[in-house]
Amino acid sequence: MVTMDDLEPETPRLYGMKRKVLRSELGLARDHLLRLDRDGRHRRFGHDVSDGYIHSYALKMADIGNLTFGYFIDGQIRAIAELKRVEHSSGLGWGQTAEAAFSVERDYANKGLATLLMGQVIRSARNRGIHHLMLYCMADNAKMQSIARKYQAELRIEDGSVMADIVPKRFDYLSIAGEAFDDRLGRMHAMMDLQSRMIRKA
Repeated sequence: MVTMDDLEPETPRLYGMKRKVLRSELGLARDHLLRLDRDGRHRRFGHDVSDGYIHSYALKMADIGNLTFGYFIDGQIRAIAELKRVEHSSGLGWGQTAEAAFSVERDYANKGLATLLMGQVIRSARNRGIHHLMLYCMADNAKMQSIARKYQAELRIEDGSVMADIVPKRFDYLSIAGEAFDDRLGRMHAMMDLQSRMIRKA
């Protein structure tokens, strides 16, 4: 197992911003998941899911032990990365193992968004003392496997799926300060997005 270093992700060829999704923006996250086509939903959840399932799932995305990051373009979320505490973790802490999950709308694929959001997830996992960040994907999802390898993940096949194990570095002052700064910037951006949406509706 190789301890990963923080790598600079590819710069996406889009104008937008990556940041945490606020609880008040869960509707935007739900809308993003609803826009996924059948293949995108299957790759995100590992099976076909209905609109009703997505509505229920989105309500839990801000629960304790979940962090959601979005790539926002013109006030809408076009890609999502989730950091999720594994179910067997005890108490309110994160434990040593967490899971990452990603989704990108078809029209915004191949722009480097998943790679960019992966860096955010890994830093957040690092700052929460997580030792193993697990990523599951379909065996034919070569793109996600390539992204995982970029972050020095160990890949193995389990029950027909591919599991990537990423080992974040230990947190330090710079990683914690960097996340805190991004959070403040993200809240400012969220307020501007809300104002823009209100103006468009007026």
